[in-house]
This record gives sequence, structure tokens and C-alpha cells, in this order.
Amino acid sequence: MSELYGSGSGAETGADSVAVAFDDGPAEPVEPAEPVEPEDLDGPAGLAVESGEPEEPEPLEPSAREEGAEGGFLGRVFDVASWWSEPGEGAVDRHATVDRPDFPEENPMTEVRYGTPLDRPDGERIPLFDGPPAREQTKQGILGDCGIISTLGAVAGHRPEAISHCIRENGDGTYEVTLHQTKRSLYGDRSRFAPTGSVTVLTVTPDLPVQSDAPHRPAYGKSGDGDVAWVPILEKAVAGVDATWDERRARLAEGYTRHDLGSLPSHRAELLTQLTGETAYTDDFPTQYDMEGRSPDRQLLETFREKLADGCPVLVGTVNLEREGRSLPKGLIDRHAYEVTEVDDRGLIHLRNPHNLAHPQPLTVAEFKRLIKNRYTTIG
Repeated sequence: MSELYGSGSGAETGADSVAVAFDDGPAEPVEPAEPVEPEDLDGPAGLAVESGEPEEPEPLEPSAREEGAEGGFLGRVFDVASWWSEPGEGAVDRHATVDRPDFPEENPMTEVRYGTPLDRPDGERIPLFDGPPAREQTKQGILGDCGIISTLGAVAGHRPEAISHCIRENGDGTYEVTLHQTKRSLYGDRSRFAPTGSVTVLTVTPDLPVQSDAPHRPAYGKSGDGDVAWVPILEKAVAGVDATWDERRARLAEGYTRHDLGSLPSHRAELLTQLTGETAYTDDFPTQYDMEGRSPDRQLLETFREKLADGCPVLVGTVNLEREGRSLPKGLIDRHAYEVTEVDDRGLIHLRNPHNLAHPQPLTVAEFKRLIKNRYTTIG
């Protein structure tokens, strides 16, 4: 059975519970955790030095900082409560209709209801695609599902054919979404997921959550650049996949409300497998020199470069702040999921914000290890 939530290990939960206090403003330069010999690096990688004053990040949409529940407490409880959910052998295809999944209780400042924002005033339907899917077409709305939107964007950026193959429009105005069912590739190993060979086929209606004062656009996942329907429809399908879960499945919430609990690295690994049909996993950042004499910093940079060059998405999440009223440097949002999009020639790591704006400033490897939880998600 394919399940998005309830698959993380204790180690991942521990990584997500790290609390760090930061002052506002740019971070002071941080030395690597252990000495790195110059010859141990690939050219200038890991030795990048920033110059000049950091640019101010673009302003976020209202409540954007509150949306980034990358791994909230309830999500971690849900993860532990559902640890047993190992798919059995002989998985079979499943079918369900996703009509109006539950969404979180209304915020007094933001009334949400179901509407038909994909129908234009002229009576035409917003197209499912406008050319190949692209990461820039994904944009997080007012729901705290940064991990879901980051994963959709990362797959669109590296494996656009996986997106275009898994969703199609039916003649009656509904959509058909096909997700690969997943299993843990090793018993008890909740950090690696593989396809079972079976699929879950979801018929998704076009009704979507909207804000009452903006009924012509989706309130949650939406199109960033361009006007396409695949982003909110696929987000809705993943929210409604719990309709196919076994009745024994432990759950604290359903539908969009489940999304709003946040996500862990293992959740994003399972979603990568659901979307691509490929094995996905999470792994900790290196902490020791390897057999080739490479430092942990060099291993991390080279792993990211190799994964990105091979078309494999790389996803990470920021640390939790210790106190309210603080903010992370470099334009980062705490407890927020990001996609790694590049490791440049200077060894700087570039991240994409699923809000599709206010992308953080590039990070040195030392800054990355200090501000990002020490676990990443990828395919391989």
C-alpha cells in the first residue's frame, strides 16, 4: 500500500527535532566542523568567501513564515504512530475517487471553501499542461505542505516526463492520477522506498480549496509561472490518497489537514517513489573521511553535484528555531523544505523556496551544515 505519511525512522525524527538559536541578520562566517586540507577539495569548492553586504530577501506572502511546517511536532507523532505500516507482498492496484478532502480548520483571517478556480470566466478550463512541466510552475499556497510542493517542483525540474505521464484529463472534466505504490526495500529500513509494481489510480474532481476573497485561484498549491492545472490537481491527489489506505492505518488527520502537519525526509522519499516509480532514500550528511581520503565537506558537495548531474532531485529541510521571534540568516525560513538546485564552481549550494519567490542566498558548505538538518532525500 502506498502511504505518504508514517514512514520515518527515529533517527529522522531526532534530526528534525534539532533546535538552534540564531540572531537576526547575516550569519558570521563559520569554520567547517573539521579541518579540510586544500588538496582535499576539488578546486575552490568549500572555500567560497562571500563579499559585500547580503541582499535583502524578497518579502514573503502573508503567513508564509507560518506555512513552513517542514517537520512539526504532530507530524513527528504521526510518523512514530504509523511506523508499522509495511506494505505486504502481492500488492494489487487500487482505485478511488478524490472529491473534497478535509482541509484545516478555518483561520479567522482566511475563510477557505471549495470552488472551481480552474474554470475561467470565459467558460474554458485552465489547461493541464503548457509545455513540459517545470519546477517554476509550482508554488506553495497557504497550506503548510512545503515538503509536498518542493517534491513536486523537484520532480518537474529533473523528471518532467514522470509528471506528464502520471496525470491526464478525462472527458467528463475529472482527472486521472496514477501513483506508484511503495514498499520499504529492506524490512525495518524506513529510509529507503521502492515501487511494488502496483499502482494507485485516483479519479480527481476539479473542485479545489479557494479563499472566499479570491475564488478564482487555488488557495493551496498553485501555478507559479504560467497558468497550468497539474500542480493543484496533483497536490489534491496526494492529499486524497489516504482513501486507499488499509483500515488499520494509524492517522491523526486526513486529506489536506494531513499535509498541514508538515513532512519528514522519509515522507518526501516515498513521494519521490510514488511519482517516479524509482527507488528513493534519505541519508545523513557525511561526518568522517571516506576510504578515498575525501573530507565530509567534499563528500557532501560531490554527492550533490553527482545527483543533480544525473537528474536526481535533492531535498532538504531547515533547522528549528529555539525561540519565537528569531529568524534564520540568508533568507531561510525555519522548519521549511527546500530543493537543492545547484552546487556552483565556488562550492556554494543553491536552494529553491517552494513559495517560488524569496529564494535564499547561496550557502557555503559550513553554513549549509549549520542551518540545514543533517539529512537529505534523493533518488538512487
